[in-house]
Amino acid sequence: MMKRSVFLFLCVCLLVSNVTQVLADSQVNQEKLDQYLSSLDWTIGDLEEYLSFFNSSIEDYESYEELIADLGSPITNDNLNELLGKYDLSYNDLEILLAEYGESLDDYTFIEDLELDVQFLLKNREDFSIVNDFLSLFGLTEAEMKNLFDHFAKEVDQNLVDNILQSLEAMSYMQGVEELSELEQENLFTLWNEMLTALQVDARFYLVKDDAMTPIELENISKETLEGHSLYMALHNLEGDVLATLVFSEEMLYTHLMYESLEQLAVIANLADEYQEMLFASRLPITAGHFVRNILLSFLFILAGLTTLLAVRRRVNV
Repeated sequence: MMKRSVFLFLCVCLLVSNVTQVLADSQVNQEKLDQYLSSLDWTIGDLEEYLSFFNSSIEDYESYEELIADLGSPITNDNLNELLGKYDLSYNDLEILLAEYGESLDDYTFIEDLELDVQFLLKNREDFSIVNDFLSLFGLTEAEMKNLFDHFAKEVDQNLVDNILQSLEAMSYMQGVEELSELEQENLFTLWNEMLTALQVDARFYLVKDDAMTPIELENISKETLEGHSLYMALHNLEGDVLATLVFSEEMLYTHLMYESLEQLAVIANLADEYQEMLFASRLPITAGHFVRNILLSFLFILAGLTTLLAVRRRVNV
């Protein structure tokens, strides 16, 4: 019994030593971090903003080394040239590709982030071009499309959007229709409202004529209320920032264009969802450090409990 108690006591001491070391290592070294951020021309605020995009923060990391490894490799001439060769792009090709989506090389710090975007943009270049060309008919700019894409990537409940897309698919007969009935227009406007709500967009509608703008609810629009007015649609995020604006002439409001413009908004939402899946799939979960620490602590408590139990039994037997 004495030997067993001594053995358990030594195990506890060893575990305490290991746990102490793990806990000591489980802090991001501030001095090292400051030096690293300085080399990137970043502040702590920049780092926190970057990590927040992945629903993470500095506190999620067990060590400076773990944080740096997860951030990736800063862009250098060598790894940039390697990326260009891998995707058969010239430097000018890369600039053009990024510019099509309102980005530039200066917007990237890590080569992994740049490569992810290059992969995604090359794969979906045609889809983006179709969406942009179509919605430009209603005044949407490339910068506004990027605003919508970035917003949808962060805010959208894709399951809710998918349900609405099923309803949109049921209305596919509207494609190419030159004149919708009032009932069809009413149903389509209802679906517009549902989609905008699912996309976390605060849409504000105005009737416009001769530079005069009159607020109106989408469901209240009819041939009688239009009377030569155009519909001005301002799409805001829930904080009130304008993401994009669209303008539909009176003639457009009763044609397939209202259906197809909503369809293209849904395409942007789907592309944003695909991008998010790629983005998070490229990031390993930050769990290894926590797992090791928690396992060591668990064993420590178990052995401490066993040691206490044996000590109590020994006293009782005495």
